[in-house]
Amino acid sequence: MESSNPGTLIDCHMHCWLPEHRGEQARAVMKAHGVRGGDAFPENHKLAIEEAGVEKFAVINPPRRPGHIVPNEFIAEYVSQYPGRAIGLASVNPNDSDAAQDFERSVKDLGLKGLKLSPVYQGFDPWDPKAWELYEIANEYNSVLMFHMGGAYDPNGTLEWGSPLLLDKIGRAFPDIRIIVAHFGQPMMQETVMLMRKNKNVFTDLSARFHRKWQLYNGLMVGIEYGITDRILFGSDFPVMTPQEAVNSFKNINDWGNGIKLPRIPEKLINDILYHRPFELLGL
Repeated sequence: MESSNPGTLIDCHMHCWLPEHRGEQARAVMKAHGVRGGDAFPENHKLAIEEAGVEKFAVINPPRRPGHIVPNEFIAEYVSQYPGRAIGLASVNPNDSDAAQDFERSVKDLGLKGLKLSPVYQGFDPWDPKAWELYEIANEYNSVLMFHMGGAYDPNGTLEWGSPLLLDKIGRAFPDIRIIVAHFGQPMMQETVMLMRKNKNVFTDLSARFHRKWQLYNGLMVGIEYGITDRILFGSDFPVMTPQEAVNSFKNINDWGNGIKLPRIPEKLINDILYHRPFELLGL
């Protein structure tokens, strides 16, 4: 299914880093577990957004943990090269003693617009007081909170803290914070939909789902049934996929081949997610 671009292509979930930001052991673990994607170096990122005609984008600092340390200063400096087009999200580790100060500085001094956290990769209870202090700062500065919940490839990951339903308490306590559940909360997509149904301040993105076609299809169908698709955002999760690869895959989600016919994801919904999810939807 091909169609002309009917609006502004916004990629809400991309990454950018330098070689020294990711340790050798961390790269080896990713390779051993078949994690997709190449190098998210600035020159590669620039080529990717130009190829797809991405007009606006968010650069997300991956959850900070050993072997994955991208300075928030780097994210801020990179997005500053795209005034009016790019926003950046910081990351801190709630287990670090200076996490709150680092996050506040990233918002106040560096101009970053939110925070990326992951209970499963960073090993923390999302209700822990240390994490709760970060939510209070986000609330004070009108910042976005993005959570990687659900699955994790790292053997040291803590899946017991991965259920998207754990975010319900946070959504209730901070109804003015826009919360984004990254990757549709995979594989807990139905739980993510239930969370979004009752918390109108919760969003999700489709990053890193386009190569899991059956999973994405079913998640979208559940989202359609519960009427939450107006808060589903497009994200390529570059370098897992380039934006162009993700767009092409999404536009072809109904093409199963071999004579297989399933209820279709409406083309209007696909186009709306791709082209009609402005940053203003997130208060940015």
